[in-house]
Amino acid sequence: MPLAQEARKPMFALRPADGAIGGHANAVQACYRDFRALARKIAERCGMAEP
Repeated sequence: MPLAQEARKPMFALRPADGAIGGHANAVQACYRDFRALARKIAERCGMAEP
């Protein structure tokens, strides 16, 4: 979280240029998958098509 705050980006949008390397890169990928799954579930329950 501090890395995302410092880069002023969401945790799932961090890149190596932002300092997300090594273990941080794995955490960023896991965070992206979690947020994507959550967004899909919300869209599904609202009856919306996924973009």
